[in-house]
Amino acid sequence: MKANKIKANLQNGEVLVGTFVMQFAVPSIATILARAGADYIIVDMEHTAFTMETVGSIVRAARGSDLPSIVRVPAIERHFISRTLDVGASGVMIPCVESAEDVEKVVKSAKYAPEGNRGVAFGVGHDDFGDFRKLDGVEYVAQANRDIFLIGQIETINGVENIDEILAAGGLDGLFIGPYDLSTSMGIAGQLDHPRMVESIEMVIAKVKEHGVVLGSYVNDYESGKRWLEAGVQLVACGNDAFLFTCKFAEENEKFKSHTSTG
Repeated sequence: MKANKIKANLQNGEVLVGTFVMQFAVPSIATILARAGADYIIVDMEHTAFTMETVGSIVRAARGSDLPSIVRVPAIERHFISRTLDVGASGVMIPCVESAEDVEKVVKSAKYAPEGNRGVAFGVGHDDFGDFRKLDGVEYVAQANRDIFLIGQIETINGVENIDEILAAGGLDGLFIGPYDLSTSMGIAGQLDHPRMVESIEMVIAKVKEHGVVLGSYVNDYESGKRWLEAGVQLVACGNDAFLFTCKFAEENEKFKSHTSTG
């Protein structure tokens, strides 16, 4: 079993920087981002047309590139969570976590018995298609339960208001702030610097620190995200594949256009 570098590195206090994969549905995107120095990727099923087959291909390439992968599932459903882990993802991101009941559903689907009820299939993606006849099943299951990285998104007013019960439920390794959804839930869509947004995020950060779990957040770029680094965010998701491609090309394109217009 491959050790989960995400959990180990975060427990060592490291800050990990990655991005969302949302558009380029090809396995090589994982290798490209690994080459660029990403610490992890989030393969998104919530806002994309990705099938599980697509996700599996990207996750396989990520494993081959020694790049941890988290899959954001579209809903708290057993068939999304368990299949994501079976194809070999390092962890699962759960959108719109709002209650202790949500957390309990996630843990049940993600963990093997006795902690949950995840179905058992050996000789597949998560154990790299090994000969399961030689596998110590008891040890493997226990290690898998320890290694799985589960992170829930706080992206609604209900999630913020219920933060204490969500954290008290246990089972999640971290919480991830979704600023655009959260601001929309508050009726101030896209106003990420609005005082109510800042106050809510700061409250979530304080609660997370009390419980000693990892804090993650989406950021558009370094300039907008550095204050959250200073506030204790360890898991940074900077943009997404299409957004980063667009921004970089637009930046270089503008230089050429400026040159030709003044030349």
